[in-house]
Amino acid sequence: MNDEASLLYEFGPFRMNVPERVLEKDTEAVPLTPKVFDTLLVLVENRGHVLAKDDLMHHLWPDTFVEDSSLTQNISLLRRALDEAPGSRQYIETVPKRGYRFVADVRRLTVDRHEIIEHEDISTQLVIAAQIEEEVSEAPAALIQPSTTWLTRHRVIVALLALFLGVAMTAAYVRYHSRAAAAQKAPASIAVLPFKTIGTTEQAEVLGLGMADALIIRLSHMNQTTVLPTSSVSRYANRDKDAVAIGHELGVEAVLDGTVQRDGDHIRITAQLIRLADQKTIWTAKLDQDYRNLFAMQDTISEELASSLIPKLTGHENDHTARTSASNQEAYEAYLTGLYFWNQRTKESLAKSLEYLERATQKDPNYAPAHALLGDVYFLSYADGYDLVAPNDALVKANAAIDKALQLDESVAEAHVTRAGLMRLDPEGADREYRRALELNPNQSIGHMRYGQFLFAQRKLADALAHAKRAVELDPTSPVTHIAYGFMLSMSRETESAAAQYSKALELQPDQLIARYNIGNVYAQKRMFKEALAEFDRISEKDQVLGTLGRAYVYANSKRRDAMKQELSKLARESPARVGPLNVVAIYGIAGDKQVAFDLLDKIEPVPFVLARLKFDPDLDPLRGEPEFDEYLKRHHIDKL
Repeated sequence: MNDEASLLYEFGPFRMNVPERVLEKDTEAVPLTPKVFDTLLVLVENRGHVLAKDDLMHHLWPDTFVEDSSLTQNISLLRRALDEAPGSRQYIETVPKRGYRFVADVRRLTVDRHEIIEHEDISTQLVIAAQIEEEVSEAPAALIQPSTTWLTRHRVIVALLALFLGVAMTAAYVRYHSRAAAAQKAPASIAVLPFKTIGTTEQAEVLGLGMADALIIRLSHMNQTTVLPTSSVSRYANRDKDAVAIGHELGVEAVLDGTVQRDGDHIRITAQLIRLADQKTIWTAKLDQDYRNLFAMQDTISEELASSLIPKLTGHENDHTARTSASNQEAYEAYLTGLYFWNQRTKESLAKSLEYLERATQKDPNYAPAHALLGDVYFLSYADGYDLVAPNDALVKANAAIDKALQLDESVAEAHVTRAGLMRLDPEGADREYRRALELNPNQSIGHMRYGQFLFAQRKLADALAHAKRAVELDPTSPVTHIAYGFMLSMSRETESAAAQYSKALELQPDQLIARYNIGNVYAQKRMFKEALAEFDRISEKDQVLGTLGRAYVYANSKRRDAMKQELSKLARESPARVGPLNVVAIYGIAGDKQVAFDLLDKIEPVPFVLARLKFDPDLDPLRGEPEFDEYLKRHHIDKL
């Protein structure tokens, strides 16, 4: 027999069946695409050895030119399939600037298939039973005499066969019904992808994303199923990947894929829900309606899908699914376009979002979601420094828009999240608003992310970390959620795990400056000063202030005080308002100029976020234990670590 025909690899709870091309975890199949399986196989076969990226790519795509991102995506999907925690090296180690190495202990098995007996498989049991009968029929004639001994043996064999088959059939029955029950069970997580548009329309992307967003809103309140938010799927509006591949990338159990075709006032919608484990379609819908009845069509699709996933929604869930719809088609299209640009989260895109959302609220003054999103754009302009309007004007306009949204519809979860962010001087009220938002929509990633940031400012790091992690689970393709989670991990002194989150953010968005800045800081902490300076020089090409601050941090860690002071002087002259004063305090502390650090600390306004960093931030460790620092903590009622 060919060895390969019965080759198995075992590591941890996993078993890899090479000829069957199946990966199992505790006897349960783990779904892998063929290329991801090939990636795992070549890593396992070369366990303990570093495989260069070029060699891996040549092995996996021998006759095709592909970019590095294809390999990176395969490794990411593989780590997710192996349940590898972010930043851990349980199975696959990334060797910087070289490649990857499989580091887990592997057991190689070469087994004769006839020696493998799967007791729960009825077909195997029948083969064994047939072999026993064949042995009896081929016995010598002298043994086939009607004697007491033979009859006794025959009865024993028949009894054993009956018992054997009974056990096998019972096991098969249990397996069948278990699988049937599993097939009927609602998927634990769903990604509603932007619908593909057929034909040519002026706003094809917006229409496809709008259909997805409408369904996400209506389905997101099902307690039994996690529905990824619009921000998770919006990047796939112009997708060249198939739905199953995207589903694996997002880490969900099922994807809702659909098409929308508009011809004048006529529109046709098709949708299908695909279970990723076996790539089977478990629900379909096809609707033809007047485009002017688009809202009714969205209601129909979402209600049919919800009822097929959960036969009877609870009264609590039904209460939340009644969302205010636009009464004006132009208002709805303007809202969808505003949502599309809001998801891109740049100053230019937010300016466009503001324009369309203002138009939406003018066309339909009673459309609550448009007012809620408009309020958040103004809030981001103020809180994140986008400066679309003057800061005070942004606060006034944000509060007015959110007040209007909640007056029209108290159940808009997004409005409660923004309202919480605006309640800077009322932490108890802000906490209530965040809780209300997550009660209305527990699957809202931005709600979890911002609530985590709020909890950190309240010095509740463990709770903040949990919500930041949940935000990543709900929105795994958002660089912002990975950066927020990485920050919480950094404050928890899990540096390697934090670095993994920043790296993931850069993988998703290579021009993400905050993620690159944080990676540069990690290099400096590891005394990899050359690499750190390279990152900050790269940042300076797009943001001189951030790059200069990063270089000062590197020089502080390397004790090059003159160079550090020179960089800080540049910041003081050019952009003093943009530099967080606590960052400067930390830099002086790291460099050993503690008295300067304490003099600056006394001038900082003790806002909640600053006080939380004083308690948790590892960069302030050089100051901990000093009398001046302990006195400052005591004066502001901060417990020591």
